[in-house]
Amino acid sequence: MTTTRKRRVPHLAAACLAVALVTPAAAVTPVTPVGIESCDAFFEAYAQCAASPGVPEAVRPNIRQGIDNLRESFREAVTRNEAVRTTIAHQCARAHETVRKSMVEAFKCDFPGLPPASQAILQAAPPAVAARAPDTRPARSVTPPASPEAQAAAKADAYTEAQNHLVRSHPIERQLADYRRDNERVLKPKFKPGADAWYHFGIVDFDGVIGELETAIALPGVVPEVDAPAAILLASLRTLNPTLKALTRYQTTREFKVDGFRLAREQHPILVPQVEAAAKAMDAYGTALFDREMARDQRRAAALPEDAPARRLLDTSLALKRAVKRFEALGPKSDVAPFLAALGEVSTANRQLGTTFDALAPKADSACTGYADTVASVIGHGRDVARDIKAKGDPSQPAQLFNDTYNRSVRDIETCIRNEMRARPG
Repeated sequence: MTTTRKRRVPHLAAACLAVALVTPAAAVTPVTPVGIESCDAFFEAYAQCAASPGVPEAVRPNIRQGIDNLRESFREAVTRNEAVRTTIAHQCARAHETVRKSMVEAFKCDFPGLPPASQAILQAAPPAVAARAPDTRPARSVTPPASPEAQAAAKADAYTEAQNHLVRSHPIERQLADYRRDNERVLKPKFKPGADAWYHFGIVDFDGVIGELETAIALPGVVPEVDAPAAILLASLRTLNPTLKALTRYQTTREFKVDGFRLAREQHPILVPQVEAAAKAMDAYGTALFDREMARDQRRAAALPEDAPARRLLDTSLALKRAVKRFEALGPKSDVAPFLAALGEVSTANRQLGTTFDALAPKADSACTGYADTVASVIGHGRDVARDIKAKGDPSQPAQLFNDTYNRSVRDIETCIRNEMRARPG
């Protein structure tokens, strides 16, 4: 599953504020041992990090729940099949290393490093799951436990669904800009309401996304790159949501006509930092998923022949993602040469992809050729962004087109892959 993105030219939006800590750190309930040394060391270190002062109080319950879910999934897997013990020991050692890096970067928390036993596990080759002894008992219809890799893939897919929901339904930065523009007059301290005065509030609540994130975070497995950004995002949305609902009711009931816009002015300095914090968390969450997806596709591409259609498709997608990363770094006074060079690489990969599609028999699905056409449009909008920045103009319109067309390319490539897998299973 591919992650859609809400990209923008940085510095053209308001600065983001961090979620404030309002309560002191609380102790974390000691974790129940799994009975595997590397796992117990990992969960103990993870719990110690969660109790650190740098972790916001609102985030801690989600981290604790993630610890509990992951611990129980490992314990259940070992209970069902003792042969997976060495595999899970390796998974815990690897998770310790990657989760520690993610959590320390996010929270500067106290997360102890790998103990010697876990280091030794990582230095050895990843173990294969040992074969079970023949079972002479009557066969039972029991679903085997999912592997840690399968659990992580399912959890990442759930995270991606939440991200795509955010991109489709919550253009929160644009909504905040519209809110400020529409209410500029009534939010002034000395505003005197007249008969034509109105309060406009169009920022949609996050009930659906909060539910999706809660479900994804509660799934078994660990996605080290995304688990911490997901917990931060969920905390920021939970903080913001009541304010959004209260102000939506305020407009719907026309209460502003009764109190002379008093509540609107009182809530404005509360609303804006909360929205900006949520926007920052949304961007970090999307970036974590995006980077994970790039790393996955790089591994897949490396395993394919250079002239294989699937390799050409992945090469184009990866080149486009690298261009998106360059786009992220742009500002009003940026050197656009690296971005233009990245677009040139996309153009070369896309031409090779078109040539490969033309040689296929039977012909490639129309969604695949449509993907190549959409990528060409992304390149054009990107060059328009670079043109406007070089001319010291306003790149916001071509930047929005770049973003929208890139997201359309994501949908096209998913349709292409799905249809081609049905037509050419190999």
